[in-house]
Amino acid sequence: MTKSWIPAAAVATAAVLACAGAVWGYHAGRTGAVHVDLPKSSDQAVLAACANLVRALPADVEGGHLRGAVGDDSHVEQRAAAWGAPATVLRCGVDEPAAIVVGGPDYTPLSNQYVGIGDVTGTYQVNWLIEDHGDRATYTTTDRALYVEVTVPYDGALQKQSASNVLVDLAPTIVHTVPTKAGRFVSDQDQSQQQ
Repeated sequence: MTKSWIPAAAVATAAVLACAGAVWGYHAGRTGAVHVDLPKSSDQAVLAACANLVRALPADVEGGHLRGAVGDDSHVEQRAAAWGAPATVLRCGVDEPAAIVVGGPDYTPLSNQYVGIGDVTGTYQVNWLIEDHGDRATYTTTDRALYVEVTVPYDGALQKQSASNVLVDLAPTIVHTVPTKAGRFVSDQDQSQQQ
């Protein structure tokens, strides 16, 4: 009868590697790229505006660090971003929210909630539709030439109340990179006010 044994050093090495793998997996789950689904778009104006927006996004939003975005859409890296864990996700060039499609089956004009959020000067204000899903809030721009959606997860009433704080961080970038429905940027508005 042969007796097999595993040297103690091999057991210790395997334990260390398992712990390192678990730590790496935990870290990657909190800092790695986030899978983001996007509606297809081939509109070059939308793709260009989204690419400009994503390229200019802040590295940190409400304490969450910018993470990569992956997905099936070939332009996902130019149309989406995520911060922190659980991830706050921005999707650019999404469809018009069903709640505001006039005459649509999910049109809910009497229950829709809106908010205008920007910096303290009001120069960089963006108007948003608010949709609460019980564990996350989705904010979608309503005054831009294309729809930008930001989904913020929350756990409890306190986090729910502060979910919209990310919009303060994002408003200046959106105002500078995504034109209004009239096709104007904030720099156009600044110039017309000086004339």
